[in-house]
Amino acid sequence: MSRRIPRKLLLTVLVLALLGAAFFALKSVRRAVYWADPAHARQAPEGWMTLGYVERSYRLPPHSLGPLLGIASGSGAGRRSLADLAEARGQSLDDFLADLTAALDSAR
Repeated sequence: MSRRIPRKLLLTVLVLALLGAAFFALKSVRRAVYWADPAHARQAPEGWMTLGYVERSYRLPPHSLGPLLGIASGSGAGRRSLADLAEARGQSLDDFLADLTAALDSAR
C-alpha cells in the first residue's frame, strides 16, 4: 500500500524553499553591490565600524587586523565597534584609530 503526499503539502514546501532561496540570493546580491561601490573601499576608520567592516573595506583577509592590534582572535572583536574596542583597551578612540591606521599601513 503506497502513501501519497498531498499536492498542497508539496506545493507549500516548494514555495517555502523558493522563498528561502530568493531571500539568500537577494542578501548576497545586496552585499556584493554594497562592497562593489567605490565609496565603500578604503574608508577612513570611524568609531561605529567593526574590525570586520574595516577588513572588507581594505580587502584584507578576515580576522587579520585583530592580531596586528594585539586583540585575541577568539575574543569576538570582529562584531564589536571600534569605539567599544578602544574603551575595552582603556584607550581614547583617537589613539585606537591611530593604531588601527598604522596596522592598516603595515598590512598593505
